[in-house]
Amino acid sequence: MAVSSPTSRAVTATPSKPPRRLPRDIPRFILLCILSVIFLAPVYWMISTSLKPEADVLASPVQWIPRNPTLDNYRAVLTSPDGNILRWTWNSFYIALVFTIAHVFLCAITAYPLARMRFRGRNGWFWFILSSLMIPGIVTFIPTYLMMFSFHWIDTPHALIWPGVAGVFGIFLLRQFFMGIPKELEEAAVLDGAGSWTILWRIILPLALPALVTLAVFSFMGSWNNYIWPLFVVSKVDQLTLPVGVTTFSQRYVTDYGKLMATATIAAVPALIAYLLAQRFLVEGLATTGMKE
Repeated sequence: MAVSSPTSRAVTATPSKPPRRLPRDIPRFILLCILSVIFLAPVYWMISTSLKPEADVLASPVQWIPRNPTLDNYRAVLTSPDGNILRWTWNSFYIALVFTIAHVFLCAITAYPLARMRFRGRNGWFWFILSSLMIPGIVTFIPTYLMMFSFHWIDTPHALIWPGVAGVFGIFLLRQFFMGIPKELEEAAVLDGAGSWTILWRIILPLALPALVTLAVFSFMGSWNNYIWPLFVVSKVDQLTLPVGVTTFSQRYVTDYGKLMATATIAAVPALIAYLLAQRFLVEGLATTGMKE
């Protein structure tokens, strides 16, 4: 009688492999690729147009890839006698930087007592502040302009920095993050004799660095891209910000699209760099905000 070897029994006992299925991530990956193309198409068109001669910008059929790429639009923008783009870039950077520092500082010292201190009416004050988000910005446009006029801040950087420093969204974001920090750290600091300011600067803020960086990036990009408000409170050419200065290349009857897109590309670079440098903190800050200890 033939005896089957262990190897043959192991082979016969091996179950057949199930048919391979597509991973779940493939449809998600395809969807993300489609969304990326949709969102990046305007950016690509902006850069492509900035590299075209004016004759090729309005050519038919549309040239998705520049046939005669050139940097003449960038040279013309940087040396244009109608406006100083370097001055506008500095104005935007200075205003966005000062606004970001003041905004984060004010939001932090406002969110801390609303999150960590106990006093009568704390929740009521928080909801009162939060309810101001329901007021459309256009409602306060004229009163804010009259206030800037009475302060003699028209055509000055002050009109672009201070009106929006007290941001409700920043207070909400930091309060929710502060509430997720363990209370034992604060109680231990109190036992060591630390006061409220010491606890805030040496314990709360270092632990809340992701939320602070997230708010700083949002504030910087919001101030950098601000267009409507600077358009009304600044009229002097040397005081213009970059988004408003871009419009000087679009006149009533003629629009120089090549120069316009070149200026827009230059304006987008600082905000893109700020986002890339703080991307890790952005993800961490948004992912952990609102988590309880």
